[in-house]
Amino acid sequence: MIEIRSLKKSLGGKPVLDGIDLDVLEGESLVIMGPSGTGKSVLLKHIVGLFDPDEGDLLVDGMSVPRADGHTIREIRSRISYVFQNSALFDSLTVEGNILLGLPEDHCGRPDVDCDKLVLKALEHVNLEPDVLRLLPAELSGGMTKRVALARAVVGHQKYILYDEPTTGLDPLNASKINELIAHLKNEIGSTSVIVTHDVDSAFNLADRIAVLSDGKIRALGTPEELRSSSDPGLQRFLDPTSALAGAV
Repeated sequence: MIEIRSLKKSLGGKPVLDGIDLDVLEGESLVIMGPSGTGKSVLLKHIVGLFDPDEGDLLVDGMSVPRADGHTIREIRSRISYVFQNSALFDSLTVEGNILLGLPEDHCGRPDVDCDKLVLKALEHVNLEPDVLRLLPAELSGGMTKRVALARAVVGHQKYILYDEPTTGLDPLNASKINELIAHLKNEIGSTSVIVTHDVDSAFNLADRIAVLSDGKIRALGTPEELRSSSDPGLQRFLDPTSALAGAV
């Protein structure tokens, strides 16, 4: 379980997160959405310890991320995989080399671990053929690049997967395929997913619960059905901006 308590963070003197309280339940897909620049990705980076909060606490399986020593932060990060917005593949490594980075550092030195088998299984999860293993990132399409990033995220079977805008830059068809893969991976490997997105359709297709972040605070939290039935006009305008535009005509 991930527990976020009274989390505050300012960047450049501007408050970005202003007292966030949020739980991520084991086995769920929690989508964090909101307008651009509201701190969605900043919140995600706090979970893995890439940012330290100004105030508050964040716990992963009872371990405080901001208060963790070197050993504890390594233990926390061993339970988390992260899919970056731009995929963040290393240009100088092959697809295989990039996927292997998703395994713990000493994994491939252990006699009881077959890393080749783990990599092939990760490719199978994301519907890629083994012949891509020798390719470099520059030889991949945008959709394939995202799939390799997903394969790297699942190869180590970490408990938590954090997705930062996983469909950014993709055309609607490839975006839909990536969303289908994310849903498939949750069912296949039983991970807990935290998904940052600005895409309302993606959010409602993937989420068990949705947290709407605005002005540094959680403005709404609930199941897709609960949010759709909310009487909050601001929330409804955000969820369906086309209806607001139609009403203004």
